[in-house]
Amino acid sequence: MKKLIAEHRVSLLLLLSLLFIQSFFVDLNNPYQKPIAGDAKGYYAYLPAIFIYHDLEYNFVADIEAKYYVPGLEKSFVKKINGQKVNKTFPGLAILYLPFFLIAHLISLVFSLPADGYSYTYQLFHLIGFWTYFFLGLVFLKKVLRAFNFPSFHINWSIVALVLGTNILFYGVFDSSVTHMYNFFLVNAAVYLFIQFKEKISRPKLLVFFILLCLIGITRPTNALIFAFLPIFVTNKQPYLSVFKESIRLKNVFIIFIASTLILCIPLILWKLQSGNWLVYSYGEEGFNFSQPEIINFLFSYTKGWFLYTPLALIILLFGWPLLVKSDKKRALFSIAFLLFAIYLFSSWWCWYYGAGMSQRVMIDYYLLLAFFFVFVLEKIKIKFLKVSFLVLTSFATLFNIAQTYQVGTGIIPFGSATKQLYWDNFLVFEKRARVYPQTSWKLLDKQENKDSKLSVSENSEYSPILQVTTKKITKGSKLIFSFDATASTKLEETRIVVNLTSGESAVYFLEAYSKINQTVKMEFLFEPQLDTSDSIELFLWNAGKAEAVEIKNITVAHYFSDAYF
Repeated sequence: MKKLIAEHRVSLLLLLSLLFIQSFFVDLNNPYQKPIAGDAKGYYAYLPAIFIYHDLEYNFVADIEAKYYVPGLEKSFVKKINGQKVNKTFPGLAILYLPFFLIAHLISLVFSLPADGYSYTYQLFHLIGFWTYFFLGLVFLKKVLRAFNFPSFHINWSIVALVLGTNILFYGVFDSSVTHMYNFFLVNAAVYLFIQFKEKISRPKLLVFFILLCLIGITRPTNALIFAFLPIFVTNKQPYLSVFKESIRLKNVFIIFIASTLILCIPLILWKLQSGNWLVYSYGEEGFNFSQPEIINFLFSYTKGWFLYTPLALIILLFGWPLLVKSDKKRALFSIAFLLFAIYLFSSWWCWYYGAGMSQRVMIDYYLLLAFFFVFVLEKIKIKFLKVSFLVLTSFATLFNIAQTYQVGTGIIPFGSATKQLYWDNFLVFEKRARVYPQTSWKLLDKQENKDSKLSVSENSEYSPILQVTTKKITKGSKLIFSFDATASTKLEETRIVVNLTSGESAVYFLEAYSKINQTVKMEFLFEPQLDTSDSIELFLWNAGKAEAVEIKNITVAHYFSDAYF
């Protein structure tokens, strides 16, 4: 253990630093911030479904959502296939979760804690599991790079750049629910083992290698790309032939076949139990559009463009690939072929931006390649000016990534999906502002400006007068943007603006996070009604009986329409 800590102290220090930072942003008791959230709800649900509830129809999920999570933010991971409920996610990640789930379940049973699979104990050990695989991913990354005899100093530098300069930082601190750090571990471990086969193939390592390949396959099937990734690091055909020959030896083939079959059959068995069919396409209508890949958007768009939000990747590739071409043409060919195919494949998915988050998270699985290029540049670049330029650019890119990670993580760039206007309006801005940026698909139906109207509350006036605004008929799909200038005379903690519609729907917006004492601050808020109603809107201020004073003026209501929910 001491040797492991000493050898990987940089990775360990980074992990501890990110844990420390995470403690300021994540509260496991907060229903908005639980580690078992988002995509993880689907991957994780197999475990309580099998070990606690014996319910592969996931009927227990509704009660769990009501008990631990925020109403209206349920994760839809159950699909109807032939009238039967099927978890659309693949179960590989559940296998990686399993040891930490079992520890949490045992502790809950022994100490009479809630043993429902989602209480604080399970959330805590789920997070511990994430950081364990995070650390192991970095451990195997370093082992791969050391296999190429790169100096430890350069390797450690690349690890720091990779963690702090890419979206690994975001998915470590703010969102550990996705698969990609687990895939990062699996891919790095598989590559390391395969590199070892250049010298000697042992039966235990060969077995582990096939187990890793199978886990990669049933975690995220697109990671069959591992077979195109391996040639970047092992260009000689001999290890491939040796692995094949060893795999079909009588003393090895049986145990490899049994282990691989047991793992690869897990999704088949689950599909059979859930739907009655051995093979199921559980993603329903979601799929690839190979004829119309969104390559430019995938790389450069304000909606999670990889090179826009992770410029370090572009810098590393621009410096590294020409050097690799000069030094090792075969490896350079394999690397560019892999990148082009991976980008084409990932950008062909129907949701090419892969939901909320930061940058293109699907690329994290193969960030070993970026680390390799980074160290390769440090080793091979001989012109001092170019080396200094590389270090300066990567340092700025790392600082820029830290800044953008904070922006996305704190909602300054909401959901990590910016429009051009939103991106540049908030460029290197580090305070969250009340702003709404209409999408290009929104149609403006009406705009009511009430420049002469003023609403205020104070110590002597708990409620403001009611401002009535008439607009075009409000229907489901309407987007109501309320904007005004607010000037606070005191600190605001409870003061809010209340919006009522005649349908009975209402919305409340607290001003605390955006107000500044004795300064006029422009604020904008979005309301998306879910019911058809009349054209009448009521607005008023309320300070909840506190001695808080604020005046708002220049009140404008803009009415947009779009079928898409924001």
